[in-house]
Amino acid sequence: MSDRYEELSEDIQSIFMSIYNNKSFPMTVGFKFVNDSKLKQVIKIQKFSDINSFLVEKDILVLINDSLYDKLSSDEEMVSILFEQEIDKIGFNPKGSIVMNRPDIVTFSPLIAKYGADKILQANQVDVLSSEQQEDMETNFL
Repeated sequence: MSDRYEELSEDIQSIFMSIYNNKSFPMTVGFKFVNDSKLKQVIKIQKFSDINSFLVEKDILVLINDSLYDKLSSDEEMVSILFEQEIDKIGFNPKGSIVMNRPDIVTFSPLIAKYGADKILQANQVDVLSSEQQEDMETNFL
């Protein structure tokens, strides 16, 4: 058996669930929490495949490196940001199935320093809307 994975402490699970419960989701989501000592970031979530979801009776795997978490745990705001970024990836399609959303902003820190997060978000939204409009136009003309 691997030393890499073990059960995550109840305290960290509780903090995650507290942040999750402050959000609004249309359906209940089941989480499986695991401490991953080799994870290169504090938290990562992923959707279980259908068969794994059936086997573990959970929807989302929450991997947390508790050593990295411990280094940040005194900064509650930092922990909240990291946890919320992952929680916000959880979405639902029109059929009610869980999907993993992509982040709104994926960019580089020098660009944030130069233009600010609001401008980058606006540019990204315009880019996505332009693409969606183009797809709609192509679909309507077929």
